Amino acid sequence: MTHTLTQIPLDRLHASRINVRRHGPKAIDSLAASIRSIGLLQPLIVRMNSDGFEVVAGERRLKALERIAREAGPGEDAGTDVPCIVIESADDASAIEASLAENVERLPMDELDQYTAFAALIREGRSEETIAEAFGITPAIVRRRLALARLIPDIHRLYRAGEINGETLKLLTLATRERQKAFVALLRDPDAVPPPRWQLKAWLLGGAEIATSAALFDEADYHGDIKGDLFGDERFFCDAEQFWKLQNAAIATLRDDLADKGWPAVHVIEPAERFHAWDYEAVPKAKGGAAYIEVQANGHVEVHKGLLPRCEARKALRNADHDAVADEGGDDGARPERPELSAPLANYIDLVRHGAVRLALARAPKIALRVMLAHVIGGGTLWKVEPERRQAASEAIDAAVSSLPSEAEFNAERETARNLLGLDGEGPLVAPHSGTRTADVLAKLMELSDKDVLRILAVVMAEALACGSALIDSLGERLAVDVGRHWQPDDTFFALVRDREAVHDILAEVIGAKEADSYLTATGTKKKEIIRMALTGDSRAKVDGWLPRYMRIPQAGYTGRALTARERAAA
Repeated sequence: MTHTLTQIPLDRLHASRINVRRHGPKAIDSLAASIRSIGLLQPLIVRMNSDGFEVVAGERRLKALERIAREAGPGEDAGTDVPCIVIESADDASAIEASLAENVERLPMDELDQYTAFAALIREGRSEETIAEAFGITPAIVRRRLALARLIPDIHRLYRAGEINGETLKLLTLATRERQKAFVALLRDPDAVPPPRWQLKAWLLGGAEIATSAALFDEADYHGDIKGDLFGDERFFCDAEQFWKLQNAAIATLRDDLADKGWPAVHVIEPAERFHAWDYEAVPKAKGGAAYIEVQANGHVEVHKGLLPRCEARKALRNADHDAVADEGGDDGARPERPELSAPLANYIDLVRHGAVRLALARAPKIALRVMLAHVIGGGTLWKVEPERRQAASEAIDAAVSSLPSEAEFNAERETARNLLGLDGEGPLVAPHSGTRTADVLAKLMELSDKDVLRILAVVMAEALACGSALIDSLGERLAVDVGRHWQPDDTFFALVRDREAVHDILAEVIGAKEADSYLTATGTKKKEIIRMALTGDSRAKVDGWLPRYMRIPQAGYTGRALTARERAAA
């Protein structure tokens, strides 16, 4: 490529569209000041075209000279002739190489300058390998710069304005255009806080980074996209939902394998939890040591074997060595085992089951008569006589129970009994809340048939049926009560059931154990959402007739732990 040095008038020079560098006002200001002080030290590289001469290298110097010329006062010599090297080639690619080479010898070009130059050379037909060889770099660096083509124009502008740095620019190439737009919106929102540099990759990928190295399953089973990091050696799963389905199934297999190998207990520590090793002590498998599968938010899994919580570990070791000291009434320091049902959930379940059994009893006078006789002989918590108060633990529980069909139907039975007695008002018939003198009631009962008396008796006995007592299961079985006829799993139930182990077993009961295991480490909220979808037939095969064990008669649980913190009253 031939060239000559000559002086060219400033007004015949203009910037080339292929110049590889772009400059902000500050860069022009500093160079203009330098040229005023010591003059232009390096000629511009130009080539001739129909409009005069285009500057293919030296755009910043040209802009500085133009600024000096505009600001020159009357009589000042602004330097109208500019030293230039004229290249003869009409080939754009050669001109770009001249511009890039000239700039590389000066200040380092930034990522966007290099991208602009390399992209222009690609459009001119140069290969990545040819570009790399010409500038003494590797093809990988060329590809990394060309990856900046994935960025939206707003990202380019932010970088040019100095609002994001080169590292952020590189990370943004991993993001979709929609995620890039969301990042720009965050930067422009004065009330928003963009993710810090150390969290940016996870944020751009829409959650925790899930590297392919985290997978316990065969990568061939994954059918989604995998994104490679051009600026590193790692690869990432793009479909987090598909990853977690496969990973959870693999974790479930790992759990079962550990159990088959004789570990007394295998616990899965979900991503939302924290496994603090300092809270545990080493205990051999033979002495009750458990295995813990720690699942991290980024998909990585770590297995800890032979551990127990500190208080349990010491107790287990004492028992194994036969050193336990007999308890003489004092507290051995162990915390009581947490019951499966929280107090509010137990209250809600008690009220629902009580309502269904109460209605059935109100419609079975002969059984009600025998229940009353049993109360007389054996005594009962309510045999004073008082109606069951049925006090809800919260407004939400009260609203949910009040809307049940069993409540409306029982109120209708009670209204019928009230009419038979010729009583006004509402509420329980049982004293002391009936507001009626015993003699007056007796007089009315004497006028009624045995059938009507028994009907009233059944309602009164139902009002005095103790909620949450062992009698509920006994009567429920005797009366073949179907709680599901009056209640279906509702928002209140799903809001109250929170035991992680129970929720997973409920999920397995509804959709099957194998499929449930694919959601092993999902949150309780996610599992309950899947249960709802299965029960309603929303995007899944509908499951009919399911009731949680808590609502069935007889009642049962899911964990093997006590259902409630208190003993059930006999009646």
